[in-house]
Amino acid sequence: MSIEKKIRLAVTSDEELKILSSLCQDAIVSKEEFFFDKKMKRFVATFSRYCWEKEEINNYKNFNYRVVSGIQIKNVGKITLKNFKSNIPFLNLLSISYSKKNITLYFSESTEIILYCEKLDILLEDIDVPWPTKLKPKHE
Repeated sequence: MSIEKKIRLAVTSDEELKILSSLCQDAIVSKEEFFFDKKMKRFVATFSRYCWEKEEINNYKNFNYRVVSGIQIKNVGKITLKNFKSNIPFLNLLSISYSKKNITLYFSESTEIILYCEKLDILLEDIDVPWPTKLKPKHE
């Protein structure tokens, strides 16, 4: 796989959502880079995604990468923001889950975006080519 290879993942099941969640872990999201189109029932966001999948490639073990990615979630009836603090400009995406017709995006600072959806219909797509970074997310 070349470093320019882009991810495009359609999600319609819980198993696929687990893969998407792991790919998006530690994405950096600006509060100004997500939008809910009530008429189209669509939530979209762009973010700087840490490329966890690049660590699996032998040629790139000593490098870290990020890429601008977009996520599109369809069939969203409503959106709820929890612990959304206006003084924090960026959020760190921790995970994404689906339970009881709710897709929840969990962020740092106990912030959550909860999307009411009848079914899973998500698209994750890399918008640009990955770029190197010195920083790698750390978890305790």
